Amino acid sequence: MVEGSAVVNPQRGMKVTKRARMSVLLALVMVVALSLGAPSVPAQGPVYSVWVVRNSVFKDVPAGAFMPDRAFVPGSTSPMNNQVFFQLPVNVGVIKGGKDVILYDTGWKQQDYLKMTNSVNWAPLPDLLSRLGIQAGDVTKIVIGHGHWDHAGQLSDFPNAVLYVQKAELEGIQWALTYPNPRIAAVNTSQGGCARTPACGYPPLTLQEIYGKVLGGKAVVVDGTMEIAPGVIIHPAHRAHTAGSQLLEVPTTIGKLVFGSDAYSSWEGIRDWMIANPQQTDTVQQFLAYEKCYKITGGYQNCVAAHEPLSYSDKYPLTKNFWTGPNDSRLAEVALAPGEKTRKP
Repeated sequence: MVEGSAVVNPQRGMKVTKRARMSVLLALVMVVALSLGAPSVPAQGPVYSVWVVRNSVFKDVPAGAFMPDRAFVPGSTSPMNNQVFFQLPVNVGVIKGGKDVILYDTGWKQQDYLKMTNSVNWAPLPDLLSRLGIQAGDVTKIVIGHGHWDHAGQLSDFPNAVLYVQKAELEGIQWALTYPNPRIAAVNTSQGGCARTPACGYPPLTLQEIYGKVLGGKAVVVDGTMEIAPGVIIHPAHRAHTAGSQLLEVPTTIGKLVFGSDAYSSWEGIRDWMIANPQQTDTVQQFLAYEKCYKITGGYQNCVAAHEPLSYSDKYPLTKNFWTGPNDSRLAEVALAPGEKTRKP
């Protein structure tokens, strides 16, 4: 029975204070821990298998349009300024673990848009996934780094997948498309194009892909940070490329990876602290997104870039273990979880 703040032991007729009980409990816990042998390091959490695939290539992009600090200077012998064009891959992350298959970005889809941008080597994303033993219906979640046409173009090809998109991205799209000044609201299909207007990159057929998921009840509108699977965490990177850019942290056997879409357009840019692929970019926010990868992964090596020209070569180590897919596409095996078999032929 209870008497005030003490417990009465009916067999011995003595009172045991709460402090005494806690001391006994702590002692018992210590004895049990010592008898079991307490681990010296925390238990390892879940890790995921990761592949990166090249969905297409932007052909002959002027160096300065991609990285202003690397604009071509005639006669220059500096590696920074002696390259006229870049060939830019469109990279998509494939993440597998537990009950989930997660895509980070979904690349292109509409053929007219590919022609508009001089893109080559396009391969349907479901075909690329099939080379990894993954069917379109197996994909459970899709995180888009942002909503541009080369990153959110094949959402409807994954009918079972739930889309994760930042609230700030949807608000930014709505603001840009409804702004009364046509120089602000112009999209890629507008007469004369769109240059770098706030709405550039959000043409109608791509928005159908995004809002098809939202209106179909297959989307989660994220407001900031969210863990979407054990250890897999969305981090906001607003205005690092667009209004609602977001990163994705993924634990693997080679350490944590951070996917960055166009906030991380260039891995060399992250390494050398140079802005890449400005759109609606606040350069300070892009650098803060770079810093986020350094903090999470301990450096720049595990930052996954969307358009790094060195992809699928030894010069970008994350993707050096690659092979060729349909229409001269590329698939790279980045990390395998324990028990996962290699997909490389």
